[in-house]
Amino acid sequence: MKKRLILIASVLVALIAAYSGASLWSGFRIQEQSYAAVDAINLHLSRTWSDQIRLAARDYQRGIFSSQASYILTFPSKQDSATAIKREILFVNEISHGPFPLKNILNGDFSAVGALIDTHSASTPWTEALFNANQNRPFVVGQTRVATNGVAKLLWTAAAFDLRQDALRVQFGGAQLKAEVGPRFRNRKGELTLEALNMTDGHTTIDLKGVKLETDAKSGALGLPVGINKREIASLTWSSVNAPTLELEKVKLRTELALDDAEVSGETRIDIHSLSIAQKKMGSFKLGVTLDKLSDRALLPMIELYNRTLIRLISHILAPEPLSAAEIKKIWLQLHGLLKNSPSIRIEPLLWETPAGKSQLTLSAALKPAELANGGIGLRESLINTLDATLTVSQPMVNALVLQSMQTPGSNPAKIKGLADRESRRLVDLAAQLKLGRVQNGLLVSHFNVQNDALRINGQRTSAEPILKLLSTFVPSAWLANQAAAGQVGPDEASALQHLDPSVLAAILSDGDFTYQESRDADGDLVLNVAPSDLGANKIEIIFSGCRKDPTCEDVLLRATYPTNQTAPLKFVNDWNLRNRWARVFINDLNAPVLEMDISAYGGIGQDAIEGMVSTFFKLVREFSIELKAAEKAAADIAEKAAAEKAAAEAAAAAKAVTPESGSSHSPSKDTLQTDPPKPN
Repeated sequence: MKKRLILIASVLVALIAAYSGASLWSGFRIQEQSYAAVDAINLHLSRTWSDQIRLAARDYQRGIFSSQASYILTFPSKQDSATAIKREILFVNEISHGPFPLKNILNGDFSAVGALIDTHSASTPWTEALFNANQNRPFVVGQTRVATNGVAKLLWTAAAFDLRQDALRVQFGGAQLKAEVGPRFRNRKGELTLEALNMTDGHTTIDLKGVKLETDAKSGALGLPVGINKREIASLTWSSVNAPTLELEKVKLRTELALDDAEVSGETRIDIHSLSIAQKKMGSFKLGVTLDKLSDRALLPMIELYNRTLIRLISHILAPEPLSAAEIKKIWLQLHGLLKNSPSIRIEPLLWETPAGKSQLTLSAALKPAELANGGIGLRESLINTLDATLTVSQPMVNALVLQSMQTPGSNPAKIKGLADRESRRLVDLAAQLKLGRVQNGLLVSHFNVQNDALRINGQRTSAEPILKLLSTFVPSAWLANQAAAGQVGPDEASALQHLDPSVLAAILSDGDFTYQESRDADGDLVLNVAPSDLGANKIEIIFSGCRKDPTCEDVLLRATYPTNQTAPLKFVNDWNLRNRWARVFINDLNAPVLEMDISAYGGIGQDAIEGMVSTFFKLVREFSIELKAAEKAAADIAEKAAAEKAAAEAAAAAKAVTPESGSSHSPSKDTLQTDPPKPN
């Protein structure tokens, strides 16, 4: 009996030891994976939100059967002062170790798992008011089940709350997240639902109801999210004391991306069941867009910029921030990159429908690479290679919309209807007069075709001016005047600079991601020494002159010096100077090629012109480097070929000179060369 008890006790001790060891080993593994997960989350945040928003592990206490970890999510802001409360959210994880968590065993569950994690938010100085509004209960609670293969299943909920702070009031109806996430976020599948959200500051109000976000995607080789994303909003209302109210109902957005050998194809579908502006029904809208042959390297930064811009818009939804000039330039730069593969686009269709009728646009276009305009905003040439589009406009629909826009409280219905009918007929007559389409059975149909940079409307070659003229009739002149005034450049940007301010060029370099150092020349004028990067030059300088005691300068010399081992053929230098009017090239005393370009502010110069000339200079620096290497290689090949031909000629001459004769080791001269007498005829 004692032996049996001892045996049983030994087995129990062994089992407990094995269970404890397995649980302890699981704890080590979970801690390592948690740090890897933090890195993956931060990478995801930088791509979808901002690289300033960070998740950091604050504390990790590992035990044998369970552990506790806490993490801080920080939201820094440029407007925060040194004494401001840090924008932080604290999360606490209670972790039960696998493979057989004690909590599961006690509940009769003996299935193997990696870990069970219970998460809740904890109070910080920044979230204290939120906790008080929720009666000191965590506003985020979640359960995560991590499988042995590293796949995590999440079920998180956010509690409803009603928060008032100064003039701001936020009413949040609660949210739930169900998701399945692979190791290091390589694949993601889940659904986020939000019941309701109402935010107001007394001037602007946002009201959201029935939001659902779904995703089923995985990360490509570069981190591109490939797969399906869906967005649904039951209703969205935006109202402001200074603008008409905007109402959307039953909004659906579906996006799908596919990756094949570094080329991306994508499809986007948008469905808006109802749009109202100033309580006037505008109808429903549907849009289908398909894109092909997109470069994954060019598309990824554009998606990241879109995500960051969208999150920033949501974060400042009551007072949206406009895009900066630097951000606009990035958009054009990324569009320029997307065009390198000559992608195609199809719209099938854009449909606008009201009870009175429907209008639609179908379009198919092949795009082509195009250079950026000076200043980095816009393109120098058309990006359309070929285009084929058909526009169908319902005349009854236009009549109804014009009538609705003219109706005001207290107006005479019969008079308004007459004015609306007359205005609608005027628009249709104008379209026919400009040969933009034919009206048949109440429909205005126009066909557009672009090929070889020529626009054809209904088969007739024409300019774009008639279209612009027709569009201008749809826009009230007062609105155009307001937009023109609002869109004017500020006085600092619009006025011509009479001198060149070094800070202006320094800002241009910074926007272009160039690094530089400041120095002074023998005259005491400022010199910006720019890191050549991959431009091919050995040294790049921006030299200011005529500064005297004034902080601004009259002229700037942009100079790129190439390595002395690159000997430029003089013919190549002369030819290059003949082909390029903006810059000149010469060989300096050290036998090094030098490219120079002047910018003069005499008579005044606009900032756009400065940006364009600086951009042209760096473009020429890179182009000259490429052409210089090609010219040197060609010259070296010619010299090598000439040397080979000379060596071959000398070898042939030497071989001919040593032809042997009897009794002599030397060949006879021409004067003593004996020949046979001529044969008689």
